[in-house]
Amino acid sequence: MKSSHSFNEAHILHELKHFLPSQAPLKDFIHHNTLHAFQQQKFHQALHLASEIFGYQTYLPLEEYRALYKAGKISDTIIQRVIIDRKGVNQLVQWSDKMHRQPLDITFHQRIGKLRRYWKDLYNINLDKEVNPLLFRMLAAYLDQGIALQKFPMSRHGFLASLRQLERNNFSSIFRKPAARRLLLSTECALPDLLQLVVGDERYYAQYLFDQQFAHPGWSGMVVVLEEHPDTLFDKRKITLRELIAFELLLEIDVLEYKLGSNWKPFAEAIQLPQVDLFAPPVPNEYFEVCALWQEAMEWTYYDQVLRGMQLTAENGLHHASESSFQAIFCIDDRECSIRRHIENLAPRCQTFGTAGFF
Repeated sequence: MKSSHSFNEAHILHELKHFLPSQAPLKDFIHHNTLHAFQQQKFHQALHLASEIFGYQTYLPLEEYRALYKAGKISDTIIQRVIIDRKGVNQLVQWSDKMHRQPLDITFHQRIGKLRRYWKDLYNINLDKEVNPLLFRMLAAYLDQGIALQKFPMSRHGFLASLRQLERNNFSSIFRKPAARRLLLSTECALPDLLQLVVGDERYYAQYLFDQQFAHPGWSGMVVVLEEHPDTLFDKRKITLRELIAFELLLEIDVLEYKLGSNWKPFAEAIQLPQVDLFAPPVPNEYFEVCALWQEAMEWTYYDQVLRGMQLTAENGLHHASESSFQAIFCIDDRECSIRRHIENLAPRCQTFGTAGFF
């Protein structure tokens, strides 16, 4: 995402929905690939980019790979083969030394989250700590599925309209100061208007929203799912990502006014900010190159063991799949074992297997 002097709200919301996890409410067992936004890229490039953008740990720690090797769980022969395949035979000694012995710089700075940290530098305020408790309580109350003693006042027009109804009819206010209350009740809460108050420069709006929403990706991802699939809930609720962002910006404005009174400015007006291309290709990095080599070697070591086991089974005339009445593969979770044992009890000649389904 490159900086632009015009804020394209629809585009930014689309990008956020693409990268946020598709986290449905957990009334059903679900699986989600947290790297789904990178699936179009090559494997190791995707892992490197996800680490740089979001700070995800996508490989085992370097020392863990080295410990597995010392324990005999990664083949030295396969390590050499992987290095030759990826780097060439002339680089074998150099990269082998990097994998086994050389200290590597494992520090990197994730791009998302960097901009909003300036609130601490500028005003010594942790907005996540101040905003999130109330934000999560209001979301949970609005999306409640019958647990609460009292039902949230609902409007058929959605989350913000319901908040306005609550604010108008309640004895106490959601907010501690008047500015955010006035914005909720008297304006449309347009994102550019709220971002102008909080950020102050269109060039940083998109980056700010990514920082904000990825401070709580589970909640934001769930709102995205509910916006697109409201039937995911038994008792349906109307809510959009745009409404969530607007309410969170209102809470931020309220915290800033409560903590600083009128003595604050949007941080783009008060501090010199670096511009970041959130989704630029990753810069080559020896640490990630070494991790990629270790990961390839570890996987091929296990592949060789499995394939050799299958070969020995065939050579020794052991049990063949053709002797089974049927085979069934199950994704590993807390229910899988009991289901498999039940099926095997009903059909003793069947074969069942458990594996990680998201692979």
